[in-house]
Amino acid sequence: MTPESSSPAASSVTTPLPFGDELAFALETAALAAELVRAGRGTADVREKERADLVTNVDEASERLIVQRIRERFPEDGVVAEESAAAAVLSGRRWIVDPVDGTANFVHGHPFVAVSIALHDDAGAAVGVVHAPFLGEVYHASRGGGAYLDGEPIHVSRVRELARSLLATGFPFKSGKGDLDAYMMLVADAIRSSHDVRRAGSAALDLAFTAAGRVDGYFETGLAPWDLAAGVLLVTEAGGHVSGWLGDAGGPVRTGRILASNGLIHEELRALAGRWVERLEG
Repeated sequence: MTPESSSPAASSVTTPLPFGDELAFALETAALAAELVRAGRGTADVREKERADLVTNVDEASERLIVQRIRERFPEDGVVAEESAAAAVLSGRRWIVDPVDGTANFVHGHPFVAVSIALHDDAGAAVGVVHAPFLGEVYHASRGGGAYLDGEPIHVSRVRELARSLLATGFPFKSGKGDLDAYMMLVADAIRSSHDVRRAGSAALDLAFTAAGRVDGYFETGLAPWDLAAGVLLVTEAGGHVSGWLGDAGGPVRTGRILASNGLIHEELRALAGRWVERLEG
């Protein structure tokens, strides 16, 4: 399979693009993994790593496919992946992989599921692909090359006020990821401060939707690098802004706390989340 035949977005990939070879590889690999995910819908092999933290044979098979292809094509690069290769790799070229982002959605037949593949280097995110197999959508970006949905350029929204915005979030349901009760008070504050708040159940898709202007801002905590690695590049290449929360010493991929927006509402969003930082950490 060639990159041109793997997805609609791949037709826009040409070698002069920044990281063109890596982007074409990521698009093709994500398409292969997405086909595996589609074929595995309805799997009965579901296990809990901890309460509500699910893994299936499809997660594991998708990750094996992606990691094997990376190690064959780029053997010198590091790999950080959710199910089998989650050792910290914080420098040099490394591929950061979520083979099925939104596993709970996948298990229950909810279509907000994505394969997320990113390449990072010492300068940050270089390539990001988010392939949503049940939505029929492929998002991709490369550093300096813009962000795209099915081969068409995308841009963040132009909403200028938090009060007129549609926000997205996710819930820190895993143990050790924050005080859920305090977080729900933050969500209530966000609902009162905006038009409304949505939850897709997939951080990769929340970021892709922010990049495409479907939501104006996104906040979450308790995330892993593979949840964010591709989506942060989509947002920045679509003209948006990504940051940590007030008081964070590092970026979202390291801290697991993220604010992403169209840039125009970012300071209001930062202030909103900042009102709850002490409660969430207490």
